[in-house]
Amino acid sequence: MGTDQKYYRESHDKLVKAQRKLSRMQGSKKYEVKSNNYMKQLRKVNIIHRHIANQRLDNLHKISAEIANQYDVVCVESLNMRSMANRGFGNGKATLDNGYGMLLNMLEYKLSDRNKCLVKVDKWFPSSQICS
Repeated sequence: MGTDQKYYRESHDKLVKAQRKLSRMQGSKKYEVKSNNYMKQLRKVNIIHRHIANQRLDNLHKISAEIANQYDVVCVESLNMRSMANRGFGNGKATLDNGYGMLLNMLEYKLSDRNKCLVKVDKWFPSSQICS
């Protein structure tokens, strides 16, 4: 059960190259007429974005299904991932790439379908101080 997949990082170079190519085409500026080559390149960039999103979704579905099948009660901490990514720890893309919010949503409906329990622990609850 590894959530260490970094789909955005793996496809980042390809995405950067495609977006750079797109930005140099006729139609990239605000009021320019979009050329046919611009539209073709835009579709290529959109395909790369969709591919990354589909990889992430597939991985999260597999992880959440495995957790939902294995455990009767799952406890998760409610974290604000957006603020964690913006703190300047140097891992903003990695924090947002893991899809924690989507994982919680998937766990919630998969556990409720299986008549199991999901417990959301508040981020200010001192759990590490109570039990080591």
